[in-house]
Parts: sequence; C-alpha cells; structure tokens
Amino acid sequence: MAVYEPTIGLEIHAELRTQTKMFCSSKNDPDETRPNVNICPVCLAHPGTLPVINGEAVRHVLRVGTALNTYSP
Repeated sequence: MAVYEPTIGLEIHAELRTQTKMFCSSKNDPDETRPNVNICPVCLAHPGTLPVINGEAVRHVLRVGTALNTYSP
C-alpha cells in the first residue's frame, strides 16, 4: 500500500484597490449600486474576447507576497 504525505494549501482572496478589473479595462468600483454597469465583453466571457492581466494588480500581489515572505514551490 502506498504511503501518502498530506499537503495542505491555503487559497486567499483579496480585494485590491485597482482602477480596473483583473482581466479587462472595465472600472473596478465595489461601491457601484447599479447592476451591470462596469462590464465589457471580456467580463461577460463573450467568444473571441481575450483577457489582459492587470499589471497594477500583479504588482500589488507581489508586494504583499514579499511582505508576508510567502513561497509556493
């Protein structure tokens, strides 16, 4: 019988204060009260649309990871 070593991971979600959403140029406004205002074809996953990663969000995430001294192999 095989011996297994348990590996426990932790997934963390954060709301970053960026001007645009993570994968499109739609406005990131968590205080918007009207439905479906800050959306675009990428948000709606329309066929043929391609997401572009938000560089500002990536920089924020890297800074937090560095500050917390996290490492994931």
